[in-house]
Amino acid sequence: MIVRKKIDKKIKRILSPVLKEFGFSSINSRNYYALHNDCIWVLNIHHVGKYTSELSGWPAQSLNATVGIYYDFIPPLSDDIERIENFPKYYECQLQMELCCQNNEIYDQITDNKKLESIWWFHPNGSNIEDVVYDIRNAFVNTGLPWLKKYSNLERAFEKIEGELNSYHKFYKAKFFAKYLNQWDKYEKYNQLFKVEATKFGE
Repeated sequence: MIVRKKIDKKIKRILSPVLKEFGFSSINSRNYYALHNDCIWVLNIHHVGKYTSELSGWPAQSLNATVGIYYDFIPPLSDDIERIENFPKYYECQLQMELCCQNNEIYDQITDNKKLESIWWFHPNGSNIEDVVYDIRNAFVNTGLPWLKKYSNLERAFEKIEGELNSYHKFYKAKFFAKYLNQWDKYEKYNQLFKVEATKFGE
């Protein structure tokens, strides 16, 4: 049986020092935050859970890692969200990206299933815990960090949001981006589109 404390010790030893180099602070061994102008960088590491474990046969302690950017000029849609010491949770981030395995040789037992690329699987006896944590570290450095830097540029982030599928949440984010960037024509456009979407939900 894999014990969470063993995983957390490896995360603190292998991953945490790298995160600190880039300004991250830890609330606990699974949630990290870095404060920047206009935004907060987030890294969350969480277990895949019982359901995925039962389907796959792999331990529920296996991990998924997500980076996100929370733009603090966009007010939350709900006031009922519980936060960790006033920091946003990863699913509150307006932009998010799952990190993917860098060394697929670790997972030779799993074939032809790309959906598993964003999950770090532990062997039932936990023999690959250290390899997994090193790979999460590499994924953060190689893909997570460049992504965070790229979309901390507000113009690039706004372009990405504008490229999303039309939806209630897209229009909500886009109108506040346009307002913050003083792009008033786009603000009017997205504000009207948001109002139309909101009426569909009885708002």
